[in-house]
Amino acid sequence: MFTMIIGEEGEYGRRLRKYLETHWTGSLRLHSFTKPETLRASEEEADCYLLEEGFFHSMQEEGELPPDFPARCILISGEEREDCFCRYHPPDELIRMIEKRRALLEAAGGRGGGMVTALYSPVFEPELERIAAAGMKPGDLYLGMEDVGDPRSENRNMGDLCYFIGLRSKDMAAMVKEAAREEDGIWRVDSPGLYLDLLELMPEEYQWFFQCLKESGEYGDIYVGLGSGIFSHLPLNILFDRLLIIDSRSHRRQHFACSCLERAMQSESRRFHGICERRYREEIVDAAAQ
Repeated sequence: MFTMIIGEEGEYGRRLRKYLETHWTGSLRLHSFTKPETLRASEEEADCYLLEEGFFHSMQEEGELPPDFPARCILISGEEREDCFCRYHPPDELIRMIEKRRALLEAAGGRGGGMVTALYSPVFEPELERIAAAGMKPGDLYLGMEDVGDPRSENRNMGDLCYFIGLRSKDMAAMVKEAAREEDGIWRVDSPGLYLDLLELMPEEYQWFFQCLKESGEYGDIYVGLGSGIFSHLPLNILFDRLLIIDSRSHRRQHFACSCLERAMQSESRRFHGICERRYREEIVDAAAQ
C-alpha cells in the first residue's frame, strides 16, 4: 500500500486528491490536510508528501519533519521551478515525479535506509557537516570529502581510509567505525586535511566502498559532504541516489553558481537521474541555532 499526504490550504488540494484517487495505478492510501497543525497532530507518515510551499515552510519552522523527509517530499509551487511541481502543469507530470521518487527509494532500500546522499556547495561551506546533520537520524553515517578538514581534529579521517579502500579491505565497514566519531547516535568521519588524498582513488573504488557500507548493515543512510576538489572527479549517477545543492540567499555568486549547476543536472548531457534538490544554508543553519 503506497501512502501519500497532501498538504494544501486551498481548493487545489481537494482537486488534486480527486485526480490522484482516479488516476493512480495500484493500491493507494491518501490523506489530505489543509492546516499544518492538523497534520502535526495526526502523526501520520507517508511514502510521499505533496506540500504547498507555505505549508512546507510552516512545518519546517516547527521542526516537525521526519529525518528522511526531503527525499519523500514534492513541493507544489505557483511558479515553474526545477525542484517543484508547478500547479499549472498537467497533473500527470506529478504522477511521473512521484513514481520516479518511489523507484529511487525502493532501489535504495526503502524506508529502512541505505540511501547515499551527496551534499555540495560551489563555495566552501564550513557548516556542511552541520547542514547534513539536520536531515540525519541515529544510525546514519557522514563521510567528509570536503576540500579542507578541521585542523583541530586528531581523529582518523577519509584520507586515512583511502589507502584501505584502494586495497578493498575485507573489514572496511569495521575500519570506518574505528575512524568515525559518534555524536547523538550519528557517525561522522572527518574530511582529510586537504582533498588531494581523495583523488588517489578511482570512481569504481568509491563505488565498491559505498556498496560495502550499504551491505554491511552497520549504518542507515549515508551522507557524503563533497568539496569542489573531488566533485568533478566523481560519476554522480553511479555513486549517489540523491544530490543536495547547498545554496545561499545572501551570497550572490553562490546563488548564481547553484542555479547554473541545477540546470546542468537537468540537461541531457549531464542529467542526474537521482533526486536533485536545492537547500538554502541560512534556513538550515539558522533553524538549528534556535
